[in-house]
Amino acid sequence: MRTQYSVIAGLISLGLAACSQQPQPEPEPVVEKVEEQPAEPIPERPFAQDTLYSLLVAEFAGRRGNTDIALDNYLEQAQQTRDTGLAMHSAKIARQLRKPQAALEAAMLWSELDPNSEEALFIATTELINAKRFVEALEYSRKLEQRGNQALHLTIASQASNSEGANLGIMAELIQSWLEEEGEDTELLTALAILLQQQAPDQSLALAQRALAQDPNYTSAAIVEVKALQRLKRTLEAKSRLEALLKEQPENKRLRVQYARLMANVDLAAAESEFAGLYRDYPKDTELQLAYALVLYELGKINPAEEQFSLLLDKEHSYSMANYYLGRIAMNRQQPHVAMGYFDEVRAGDPNYLPAWVFRSDLLVEQGQSDEAIALLERSAKQFPKLAQRFLLVTVEAFNKYGQSDMSIALLNKALAQDPSNRHLLYGRAMSYEKQDQLSAMEADLRAILQNKPDDASVLNALGYTLATRSDRKDEAFELIHRAFVLNPNDPAIIDSMGWIEYLRGNLEPALGHLRRAMEAYPDHEIAAHLGEVLWQMGRQDEAEAVWQAGFKLNPGSGILQEVMQRLKANQPPNTSE
Repeated sequence: MRTQYSVIAGLISLGLAACSQQPQPEPEPVVEKVEEQPAEPIPERPFAQDTLYSLLVAEFAGRRGNTDIALDNYLEQAQQTRDTGLAMHSAKIARQLRKPQAALEAAMLWSELDPNSEEALFIATTELINAKRFVEALEYSRKLEQRGNQALHLTIASQASNSEGANLGIMAELIQSWLEEEGEDTELLTALAILLQQQAPDQSLALAQRALAQDPNYTSAAIVEVKALQRLKRTLEAKSRLEALLKEQPENKRLRVQYARLMANVDLAAAESEFAGLYRDYPKDTELQLAYALVLYELGKINPAEEQFSLLLDKEHSYSMANYYLGRIAMNRQQPHVAMGYFDEVRAGDPNYLPAWVFRSDLLVEQGQSDEAIALLERSAKQFPKLAQRFLLVTVEAFNKYGQSDMSIALLNKALAQDPSNRHLLYGRAMSYEKQDQLSAMEADLRAILQNKPDDASVLNALGYTLATRSDRKDEAFELIHRAFVLNPNDPAIIDSMGWIEYLRGNLEPALGHLRRAMEAYPDHEIAAHLGEVLWQMGRQDEAEAVWQAGFKLNPGSGILQEVMQRLKANQPPNTSE
């Protein structure tokens, strides 16, 4: 099986399954927020003339609505004079105006000038969290704790563990040093468990259980324990643990949410019931409403899912995701223009932006709007230069899919003129050449990649599979596929290719072993076609037809399966519409 270059497969995360597989933020504990007072008049004190003038400008600018000028002047003077009152005033104004960078600078200055101010520490900590400066946030949170306030360790650990680039190692070392100083502190143990839950779930589990030994009713630690059990694939234990906790605390919202999430992985119907109950009890909770809508969608209850997603369009936090799924629903209903309208509303920065972009490009090409697809590509590449190549390859795949490989080749030629040895572009063009039966050109591009990277298993496999199926160079094909197999023996595509080349060389038993293994590792209609054909040639027709039927369930319209059954004069494909 040739490894097709599929950007779509890498980008699209479908439904609740994907949603639940992605790291979910740890439910944040209720934080007793330090009372934040509104910005007050600046305390009177003697200032230099230039400072007084700047502050006067700020005051008049603020009264006239020129808030940016006002804030800039206040912050500049706070930094120059290092006046505590000005720093406090600047921090509060910045918070009111939702200027996070200014709020952070002012709050850190305020905290430096007045180390005993709990309000300054709290604002600095929360702004550091928002800025994803988690190590510093943890240190400020520690200062809050030492002054008798509720720390924000759990919130920081949770957000850091789900943020790319967060230095979890340094944070873990910091918390470990505090534990050595203080002993078995439940919050510190739990925060450390959160930081380790993805990379070291066994250690995370042990830490959560140590916290629970100190306080058996500590909900945060119990939830981390359950998540660690899930990550260790001890799902039944996680379920039993949650059920026991819920028996003791049946109204605990966080436990109920975690139980509903767990059920979404094992029993969608039960998850629907759980989320429906939570949504009924907490109708203003957007996250619960979104989770409920996703479960309905995954269960195929499209009309009620659509109703929930439509209601979520009014909520800022869920706006993009609601549009994405409404677009998916419109696509399934064969309403491309409606779908495009929804996908257009998915905002850059949202996790669903790239999947929505893929669908937009695909829909434009499918509808014959090639110029619009290229315009979308050029516009997006200019807006997001780091994603330009990904956008290009998505567009190339769409053109190949709908029989316009000449457009793909033209786009790739232009890109390769700027970057002649780019592996991804060469591979994409090779696949486009194959669509046009330009096998010599395809081979040239694949060998150009191998010249720079001789051990590229996917390219070795692609070239070997093409030679095996489209030429009489079977021995050469075997050598290429075998090299790929040695390099990556667990890749289902390569295993399938290995089985198929053995079959073409007349080695049925080895072929059967490889193909069964490939089908088990990655159930796919093309692998099913290969496996069924080998079984058929071995005289095991009933088994072959059972494999083909399984293949049609995976892909009801599979042309590959239809071709092999017609060629071998097997029974007609089953009616998969039932």
